[in-house]
Amino acid sequence: MVKKTLLLPLVFLLLFLGGCAEFSGASAGKIIPPSAQVSPLGGKWTVLQELDSNGSEGGAGQPWLGSDVQFAPGIVSFGGHVWDNPAYKIKRVKAEDYLLTKYIPSVGSSGLKSQKVDVITVYASGNYLGEFMKLDDTGMIFFVQNKALLLKKIADEADSTLVAGNTNAQELNQDSREGISGVLLGLRIPSATGYTYQTLWVAVDHQQLKPILTSEQIFFPRTSGFWELSVRNLPTDGMTNNLLTARNVTAKAPDLKRENGEREGGAGTEEQPYAEAERVINYIGNDYVAIEKRTAGINHLQVLPVDKLLSPTEIKVSDLLGDKGFNAYLNAREQAAAALREKGIISVSQDESGESFGLIRKNGRWSLVGRIHYQSGGNFEYKDFDLKIIPPANLIFYDALVLSWYNIKDRVPDATDAFTSPNRDIALVKTRTKLIIYPISADKLGETHLAELELPEGATVIMAEWATGSYVDSWEKSFLAYGAQALDSGSVRMR
Repeated sequence: MVKKTLLLPLVFLLLFLGGCAEFSGASAGKIIPPSAQVSPLGGKWTVLQELDSNGSEGGAGQPWLGSDVQFAPGIVSFGGHVWDNPAYKIKRVKAEDYLLTKYIPSVGSSGLKSQKVDVITVYASGNYLGEFMKLDDTGMIFFVQNKALLLKKIADEADSTLVAGNTNAQELNQDSREGISGVLLGLRIPSATGYTYQTLWVAVDHQQLKPILTSEQIFFPRTSGFWELSVRNLPTDGMTNNLLTARNVTAKAPDLKRENGEREGGAGTEEQPYAEAERVINYIGNDYVAIEKRTAGINHLQVLPVDKLLSPTEIKVSDLLGDKGFNAYLNAREQAAAALREKGIISVSQDESGESFGLIRKNGRWSLVGRIHYQSGGNFEYKDFDLKIIPPANLIFYDALVLSWYNIKDRVPDATDAFTSPNRDIALVKTRTKLIIYPISADKLGETHLAELELPEGATVIMAEWATGSYVDSWEKSFLAYGAQALDSGSVRMR
């Protein structure tokens, strides 16, 4: 049995494929880009045991026990899946600082507390696969679907059958991706106190619908793992006031109050007063959140970084779209202001910084809009204007509608929105009260839908993050480990 002195830090690994942007690790450290053809982990590792968050032995039923994790040049294998052309990022961090971001107990007398360790992040096709913390040359610990696994190296080389299969791994992976798709769908739902938020998981394996899962709050992918975005209502007099926080689901939840009662932000936020306002989420991506901030009778559009939701930081148009995008914003804004002046409205707000912009859904796509404020009859009002700029990939990774919007409306006349898989095998069509799941065949909606979900009145989609192939299984298991439950059968009508 492994001595408990070996059961030291636990590092989290969440398997997922996601349309994600830059890597945002939780700890500061030096990034060391190794050769793309050489694995810094190398060889064959086996799972000695599953650990709990206190560093002790896991309970009964350890499905990972005895399974292998293998690394070879150009290939990585674990969890029954194989990925080709992996990439690695290594950062050297102080163990204590790194572990403070996780649900990790003190490392005690091991000496690891003060030493520096290598944390290795593994990617495939630019998508996050996992994060490993090396204890020494023969031991490391990582997390898979919220399970901490203690690994021991058992061979310096991966199995010969795995290495030999590397020559056609790409073709095999392409075959495995076809016909298997899943999507994390974020919903905003009106309530008596404002809005609530919910995540749905919809997955299809060769036109066979898997159980639909759901959870409260928003569960979404980033390059550092799966994250949770929470909306907490705060007590105030005469207005709705709420707080947005985001965290890696494997990290500690932030303390929202100091001892003196002032609110404080989570990791990566500035300690600044958090203005009282109602914040309504319009869009969630890997690194940015687009909201409407309602305060003092004025509704502002804002784009905020996920890592600094509690700070005063706002993203400007130029930050995402560059100087050309900023000039396009100013020109579109001036046209909107001129239209207002033609109507005799002269009390128009100024916006030389380019912060009043956001995202809306229109005809099955995300569109960038700006907002101009003005006074009319003593009241504050606003007008939105189109930027006519395609949202950049660092804001929205995937937003393709592979079917014609007009064909969708012809088939489902009351459709208000639609989403299609990168695999072109599944479509989700939203109406005012339903979400209809269709197979796609010959670039058309299938003759018969797979299922219909009842939606609350006024529900709006604010997120759609897709997984394909072997990642569908990984995302589903990670969502279940987060606490997702099967959707009530009463709200789902199968074909």
